[in-house]
Amino acid sequence: MHPRRLLPTLLLLTGLNAHSTAVDPAADGDWAVLLGQQLAVLDWQPDDPAARRTAWRAAMRLGLYQQAAALAAPLTGDEQRAMEGDRIALEIRYGIIDRNTLRGPARFVRLDQALTASDTLAAEFLAGRTPDAEELRRLSDRLSALAARRRTADAVELYETLLQRELPVPLWARKAVAGSYLERRRPQPAVELYKQVVTASPDDFDANLGLFYALVENEELDAASAHIDRFAGRLPERRHLDGKYNGERLSADITADQARTYADRLQAAEQRISARRSAIPYNSEARQAAASLYLARGWPQLGQQMLRRTLGSDPLNPALHADLAETLLTLQDWPAARASLDDAERLDRDSSGARRARETLALHDRHELHVEAGYGQGKDNGFLGNRDWVVDSFLYSRPLAERWRVFAHNYSSTADFDGSLGRWLRSGVGAEWRWLNWRLTGEINGGSNTKPGLTASARWKPDDHWTLYGTAESVTNQIALRAVADGVEASRVSVGADWRAHESRNFALALAASDFSDNNRRTAVNAAWFERWYSGPRWMFETTLGADASHNTLSSPVSYFNPANDHSLWLTAAIENLSWRHYDYSFRQRLALTGGRYWQADYAAGAIEAIEYTHRWELDRNLSLRYGIGRSLRPYDGVSEGRTFGTLVMLWRF
Repeated sequence: MHPRRLLPTLLLLTGLNAHSTAVDPAADGDWAVLLGQQLAVLDWQPDDPAARRTAWRAAMRLGLYQQAAALAAPLTGDEQRAMEGDRIALEIRYGIIDRNTLRGPARFVRLDQALTASDTLAAEFLAGRTPDAEELRRLSDRLSALAARRRTADAVELYETLLQRELPVPLWARKAVAGSYLERRRPQPAVELYKQVVTASPDDFDANLGLFYALVENEELDAASAHIDRFAGRLPERRHLDGKYNGERLSADITADQARTYADRLQAAEQRISARRSAIPYNSEARQAAASLYLARGWPQLGQQMLRRTLGSDPLNPALHADLAETLLTLQDWPAARASLDDAERLDRDSSGARRARETLALHDRHELHVEAGYGQGKDNGFLGNRDWVVDSFLYSRPLAERWRVFAHNYSSTADFDGSLGRWLRSGVGAEWRWLNWRLTGEINGGSNTKPGLTASARWKPDDHWTLYGTAESVTNQIALRAVADGVEASRVSVGADWRAHESRNFALALAASDFSDNNRRTAVNAAWFERWYSGPRWMFETTLGADASHNTLSSPVSYFNPANDHSLWLTAAIENLSWRHYDYSFRQRLALTGGRYWQADYAAGAIEAIEYTHRWELDRNLSLRYGIGRSLRPYDGVSEGRTFGTLVMLWRF
């Protein structure tokens, strides 16, 4: 390559004669001028070794490593190695730009080439080789390349080996490794590394945001909110040079808005995000924050609409496609969810959003086992028996043709009545159809020496707030075992409606009618108001105010509890603590106290009292477990009966 073609505009910048070599402007740091001078000399005297070497030195100082190599200057071995190391470093920088701007396999070509250049060195170092200064520099550069290529395990291994051997790691490399720790779900070392970077460079935007997300994932949510609030407050709203709005300040403010969502302070998050969107309605970051909030508040249809609008202005954002895929799963639009996941993977298969959406779809495609069980112990001559058990379990198949599942259902209930054991056992098979706003099920069942039964149910969610549902059972399991012991069975129909303002407020109303084989007709109504008064990173406090009433037509005495008319009013107050969480694993404790009043025709009113303590475990995304113990006290025919009980609920996807 002709030397003059390396930097054709430099002579215009020098303002000097092409033969002038007397001045060395490098003393003043003007390496561009020096390079222009030496290229001019080489244009006339291509065999001048001093000019070639000086031009090489200037090109290296300017970061023009490829051009420096093309000069073929007479170099020492150490200089040649330094130039090769600089070329690799430049390739990594270009590779990171490619990763952030290109799509498809081409985005990683440069990074892979840069990593290949240091593969042998890395293998020898991990095997025990002691690196010299130049090799140590290349290993530090490799850390950055590994992190950018999302080879997070390799990045962490190399970094920890450097630490073990007490070798220095530059601050910029530590910032890159911090991101790898987050990808590996090890937030604590990420927090420590980001803090080191922020301490040394308080205005480093990426490091400050990295520290925020590391604190969030380390469950230090209050610290995360305080950090991003302080950082955003330090940034000027306007850029100094042109007076335009500072994009970094806007991003930090939006991240601070989302901090309230992550900390489960959703009302505060909604106030901030709504105000932000009013000010900048078409901003992609603000729209994405709004979509996340809508999903957290239980408004998936509104979240879907916002995600689609955001994708209209930011169609190459894989995180948006991944979020839309998970939202569409919630909305039971299976084909559209898979198409959105395909879009996310096409843009960036290895992104955290695409990976999570892929896992969510994989969970949806598994079998499901849902079990509810309960145990109670009361009076020997009580209406519920001295000891009673109930286990209600459903085993679902994988989805069939997207919208269908078949299931097996088993219901088992037993109770001890003064030494006499009452049993109710029913098993059935059925099919479930789910599509968009609808869920329909049908089941045929039998058992307990009685006729076969049919059960059908329907649920309709016309929007984010309303849920309407109904069930019809020709032979119902909602029957007292004392009635079963007397050979009585019943059919049952129920309908209900829930109106859910958001995750913290819900109103429910349900009606039920049962037709017993002993000619009794029972009608019942119940209503409830749920309100969550406080929620935060660790604690929640909520109440449920309920009222119910029933009427039975059979006036003759029966062994099961059969009040002519009754009603009750009760209030449950519950406090819940998130004791521990690490990504998809968590443990919560809940204490609920209930107090109320019960009225039964022909008997004096009595108190309703209950206490219940429960644990809830999320054991990865495929298994959840809830169990609890409690004690209740309420009247039956004017006599207050106490009952100790335990509950268990399990959902397993396999």
